[in-house]
Amino acid sequence: PKTPTTSTSLTDSSPSPSLAIPSSSILPSAPRDVVPVLVSSRFVRLSWRPPAEPKGNVQTYAVYFSRDGVNRERALNTSQSGLLQLTVGNLKPEETYSFRVVAYNEWGPGESSQPIKVATQPELQVPGPVENLRAVSTSPTSVLITWEPPAYANGPVQGYRLYCTEVATGKEQNIEVDGLSYKLEGLKKFTEYTLRFLAYNRYGSGVSSEDLTVRTLSDVPSAMPQNVSLEVVNSK
Repeated sequence: PKTPTTSTSLTDSSPSPSLAIPSSSILPSAPRDVVPVLVSSRFVRLSWRPPAEPKGNVQTYAVYFSRDGVNRERALNTSQSGLLQLTVGNLKPEETYSFRVVAYNEWGPGESSQPIKVATQPELQVPGPVENLRAVSTSPTSVLITWEPPAYANGPVQGYRLYCTEVATGKEQNIEVDGLSYKLEGLKKFTEYTLRFLAYNRYGSGVSSEDLTVRTLSDVPSAMPQNVSLEVVNSK
């Protein structure tokens, strides 16, 4: 598969970047709790926590990955310093990959996390999750939801399915949606809801988005009282 333009090819995967620099006192410790939060046939989304000892300002994270049986490691960098997750694409279905994460501060690369192994899923023909799901309460009874198509659609998307759950009661409704925005109406005022979306194509429903929580607005303030008379009391 084509290597992403942001990746860097390395000749082998044995040494951690931090081993080449003795100044460990100024370099970040290893990122913590590296886990796969989404695994598909062609991509893996990883998340992690910042180093316990950043030793300065963490400027970026690099995810190093390699396929089992291939003695070559590639890397992808996060686009922003505060990002604590990254999607690694262009993978092969039903293969095992090793992933590790390194934090970079102003002095260079820090200690590597311990490698984790992740097996990609069999090739699926259904869409991946929608991107950039957002929800804004526009009134006490309505929410405007917007999203972008899946990055990995696996063919034409025929539509979207919205699942809306009232947090307090657990009551769920699902709605068929077209387009890339939807105004959800008939909600309760000042009430918390969780939303999740999935795209579907002719092969079936795709991967669900992560839950998004939104709260409707409270009642709009009423107009000023009418015909109110005021009496001034002189308290001499």
